[in-house]
Amino acid sequence: MNQHLVATFAAVVAAFIVQAQEFSALPEYRQAGEVSGTIRALGNHYMDPILVRWEEGFRKYQPRVQFENRSLSTAHAIAALYFNVADIGLMGREIAPLENLAFRRMFKYDPTELAVATGSYNVPFQTFAFAILVHKDNPLTQITFDQLAGIFGCRSGRNIRTWDQLGLRGIYAHKPIHVYGYATGSNLASFFELKVFKANASGGPTLPEGARWNCDLREYSNVYDARDKVQTDSGDLMMRDLGQDPYGIAYCGIASKTALVKTLAVSEKPDGPFVEMKRATIMDRSYPLTRSMYIYVNRAPGKPLDPKLKEFLTYILSRQGQESMTGQEVFYPLTAKAAQRELKKIE
Repeated sequence: MNQHLVATFAAVVAAFIVQAQEFSALPEYRQAGEVSGTIRALGNHYMDPILVRWEEGFRKYQPRVQFENRSLSTAHAIAALYFNVADIGLMGREIAPLENLAFRRMFKYDPTELAVATGSYNVPFQTFAFAILVHKDNPLTQITFDQLAGIFGCRSGRNIRTWDQLGLRGIYAHKPIHVYGYATGSNLASFFELKVFKANASGGPTLPEGARWNCDLREYSNVYDARDKVQTDSGDLMMRDLGQDPYGIAYCGIASKTALVKTLAVSEKPDGPFVEMKRATIMDRSYPLTRSMYIYVNRAPGKPLDPKLKEFLTYILSRQGQESMTGQEVFYPLTAKAAQRELKKIE
């Protein structure tokens, strides 16, 4: 058998063993009491398969609860909360600044955000993690968030614009860094802003400390046909161009990776650890540009959640709820640490 396939299989098996250990560390769902009524769910249609699993599993413990699901898109979720046509908003990304602003204008507080699943490794359109990629001949092997912010952002006195600023010599010395990414203002770019530039979801379009995107960023968007179907993926276009540019760097979904480019190990901190992007490091959430699936609810500060909502959300974040996601290859369960962090938000 091909050695690469053996190594890949071994890594996946190891990840599932770790995942089984993570499940055992999660608290079991135990009813705080019997609840009844209808829970209205609206939002990201890609979450339908795992939402149905959660609902079916929950009703084994709470049979008097019914569900009304409306599968639209992430873009509808927050509006559904503030117009009170849904109790939970399903989102394949973090809330956008303008969505948060609209909610705050209505209620004077932020919606409660709960990460409920880990995003995909390489499935297009389904909350995929971001790889940092360069041309295959580039000698760079790793990069930090601060360096990425200096490359992709525009920060007074701290910009990184040439490859020698990253320690490269020879043909790379004093050569400009060509930056590639998704269209600024897109939801994909917003995640990069939140994670790498440390933007605040309620802070509006301006990045921290007045910083903005590198004005030389080459921006990519999907190409659509006359029926509004994706004809060419933005990532495929980006990787086609990066593969011809020895001085380029991009953030992109790994599904679009070609043989002409390579990924860099990434660290959130200046001194490491540097983590390679692999399925296993997405599953264990150690890769810094791993993404999450979210549920948002309207909970006023200092006020308890509706009991049936609290029970359902507690179930989702329990061992039984997270374990129910096994057997599908799109989204992954949270780690025990991540689930416990989210549970504290609904105590």
